[in-house]
Amino acid sequence: MKVVPIESLAWESDHPTGSLAFKYLLAGDDFSPDNFVLLLARQDHRFATERHRHNFDQFRFPIRGDMNVGSGVRLPEGQLGYFTEGAPYGPQDDPLEPSSPEPRTHLTLQFGGATGYGYLGPKRLRACRDELRRDGEFVDVFYRRHDGTTQSGLDAVWQHAFGAKLKYPKPRYPGPIIMDPDSFQWLPMADAPGVESKHLGTFTERGIWAEIVRLPAGASWTPPVAAARRLLFVLSGVGRIDDAGIARHAAIQLDGGEQTRIVGKETVELLIFGLPAVVAAEPVAKARAEPQPA
Repeated sequence: MKVVPIESLAWESDHPTGSLAFKYLLAGDDFSPDNFVLLLARQDHRFATERHRHNFDQFRFPIRGDMNVGSGVRLPEGQLGYFTEGAPYGPQDDPLEPSSPEPRTHLTLQFGGATGYGYLGPKRLRACRDELRRDGEFVDVFYRRHDGTTQSGLDAVWQHAFGAKLKYPKPRYPGPIIMDPDSFQWLPMADAPGVESKHLGTFTERGIWAEIVRLPAGASWTPPVAAARRLLFVLSGVGRIDDAGIARHAAIQLDGGEQTRIVGKETVELLIFGLPAVVAAEPVAKARAEPQPA
């Protein structure tokens, strides 16, 4: 088990557009098709990108302020969006509107999809971008070489990291799926008096899922042992998980087979993502272990 208090992390301004700063909460293994990153993003400037797609899956959850995810398509504050691998979305255009008393923020989970192509994590991504800047520049979501040729930024980084052309899987769904938790009913949890949950959805043949669990003050919950990795994000409240304190915006990682006990000191709401192992016919390409010369 891993517990990460949000106060222990610094903001890192490394988005290619320069519009966002991140706190990287939890991350996996670049060499695994199960790789992932869970991050909190803060918008510092106007955020705009062209219509684009990725070869990995995403969940996005605006904590403060809505998010534009395409022409006429908004992901409202407090709602959850699922973006399947290979499906295009955008263009995005979010002016920096006031969102007092806190800046516009959202939670993002990016992870390798059911196809098995994997996910390139933020540290390796930064290293590849730095190496590629010797021969070009990143503009919006594109990479423009000094010889005038242009390529998708993700395509360029992927090819540099893995030595193979990036492939996009056929989308499982045509576009973002937006879930409004307020439209779901709280259901009681078996063997945990007072604890309730909202199951928001299960997706693809991998069986990834998202749910919200609520523990009132004094209640305890022992999540059933599962084979899947689970990532928990504290939406609100104060409590404990085993011997560690948890509070608003803390992140918790439970790997397959791990068991724990959560107690609410105040009412605690947890957003939980379930990530079963990837079983794919085409495994992720083997990444280069060391940066390559330009």
